Amino acid sequence: MSEQTITLLKLAMGRYPSVDVVVPGSLLVEVCNYYYNKQEAIAFIVGSGVENDAPDKTNAIYISDLEENEDNFSLLLVRGDPGRALPGFVNPTTRDVIQIEADEPGYVPGASCHVVISKQEIAAGADQGRFRVAIQRTRGIGRALVREFLAHLLAKYSAENPHKFIAEKKRQRKNEKPETISYRPTLRLHPQENGSLKGDLEQGRIGGFKLTRGKTKYMGEADEAIIEKLDVQLQAKIAPTSDVKKVTALINHIKGALENISFENLNLELVDDAGHSVDSTGTIAIDALDDGDMRYCKTISMPGIGPELTECHAKIFVPIQKFAMKCLNKPEYWK
Repeated sequence: MSEQTITLLKLAMGRYPSVDVVVPGSLLVEVCNYYYNKQEAIAFIVGSGVENDAPDKTNAIYISDLEENEDNFSLLLVRGDPGRALPGFVNPTTRDVIQIEADEPGYVPGASCHVVISKQEIAAGADQGRFRVAIQRTRGIGRALVREFLAHLLAKYSAENPHKFIAEKKRQRKNEKPETISYRPTLRLHPQENGSLKGDLEQGRIGGFKLTRGKTKYMGEADEAIIEKLDVQLQAKIAPTSDVKKVTALINHIKGALENISFENLNLELVDDAGHSVDSTGTIAIDALDDGDMRYCKTISMPGIGPELTECHAKIFVPIQKFAMKCLNKPEYWK
């Protein structure tokens, strides 16, 4: 099994539309407990989002276990993924492979992911009011899906309890009349940036990007030559910037301008002002661009955790939970 890791993020509670009210972090704890105790803490995955219902009931994410103490709130999220490869075991001596399949209908490959949230707000700085979060890195349950699922539970709860979510609309001008409206609570997950991003941005190293698309093989007619490989590359040079959001906006603008070109399976690679790769970023698929800053997210290895750990389980695995709690409380990880 590959090395287990934890990614560090910061959770920010919000509301939509903008109203004069502060959404406390305790609301998320309350909502997760509420639906978990009702055995309704589940959502079905449709495309890149989650819904209350879907034709495919096996492609779902749910809270399998949770725990709460004075300082932290722990969740074990489990995803059933019909598109996930079946697990198997190999015997290198005999070269035999045993594929693990479920005999009963309704079972699909799954994975689990620990999410541990500090209940103590960050007291000062740019992250004031946010909460530290440690998420186990799990294939198929990334930051975006975790956020979508938790936001879905918050939206569902506010729809079922509208009387709890009424506040005064924020006024754009002083002469606007006060207006009381309904709102829904939301949340965001912000990566805890590692040293690489901090240095890249401070030095203004991001000076452009490369968009590449590759097709490994094209079969023509029988009497035509076969194109073994086809690469398409677009490279843009920009004024070096310390704001990665400007780069993202420009990439989206180019995608719109070249709407006749399919951007499926496209990779993004950030470059410096000389056109050389910014090594710390690597490449990322264009369909995962919203999670691009995760390349800069602080990741902590969990040594010694793995041999006895299965890919999917129903209860919180205490060694991972304890390791995540330690990460939340190490000041050097949050500078």
